[in-house]
Amino acid sequence: MKDEAFDPVRKLVAPGTTVIWRNTGSADHVVDSVQFHDTADQWQFRTQTLRSGDSVVYAFDQEGIYEYYCGLQGEEMCGVILVGDVSLSNSLPCE
Repeated sequence: MKDEAFDPVRKLVAPGTTVIWRNTGSADHVVDSVQFHDTADQWQFRTQTLRSGDSVVYAFDQEGIYEYYCGLQGEEMCGVILVGDVSLSNSLPCE
C-alpha cells in the first residue's frame, strides 16, 4: 500500500500463501475485511494502524475471494485476494 491505493488491487495466489501488506507511503492505513459482493467470502481481519514502514501478514489457507479496504481511507482504497481457482468479474469500488 502506498498513499491512497493498494498495489496490486487484485492479487491471485495459491491456497496456503501468506500475503504481506506493507505500507510504503507516508499516510497511515488499516486493512479491514469487507464483503462488497455476494460471491466474496465473509472473513474477519482488521489490523492495527499501519504507519510508514509497517507491515502485516495473513495466511490464506482456503480457496475463496477475500475483499478488503482501508478503514481510514474508505472504500476508494480497496483490494481483493483471489485464492485458488476463483475469479471476480465484478468491479471493486476502488476500480
